[in-house]
Amino acid sequence: MEKISKIILVFFFASSVSFAQDDLFSQIKENFSTGNAVALSASFGNNVNCSISGKNNFYSRSQLTIIFKDFFSTYKPKEFEIRHKKDEKNGRIYLTGIYTTQADEVFRITIYAKQENETEIYITQIKIEK
Repeated sequence: MEKISKIILVFFFASSVSFAQDDLFSQIKENFSTGNAVALSASFGNNVNCSISGKNNFYSRSQLTIIFKDFFSTYKPKEFEIRHKKDEKNGRIYLTGIYTTQADEVFRITIYAKQENETEIYITQIKIEK
């Protein structure tokens, strides 16, 4: 009986982690597609390594909100397509996507996130390349 309880617990934990990851991926897709910097910032960790067009630094959540408001106003979104996503065994999550602007400029977005617990995942690094 104890073995069955453990199996159920493992299944429940794995399911909740999967739902949290899927939720993060859908939030990222929605926020890049609509250019919503405020909603995107809810997914940021306290300090995020961000590289946009070669400028690389660590930023707080509030600083990144301002940076992404500027990015989205300069490069108005047309669509965002997730090309690849991977869950690594160490709790790290990796995602790449293609961000297309209304002017048909294309950016490659690479995002790393960290699983804090079964319901909390935070972006730790974002790289935007033209």
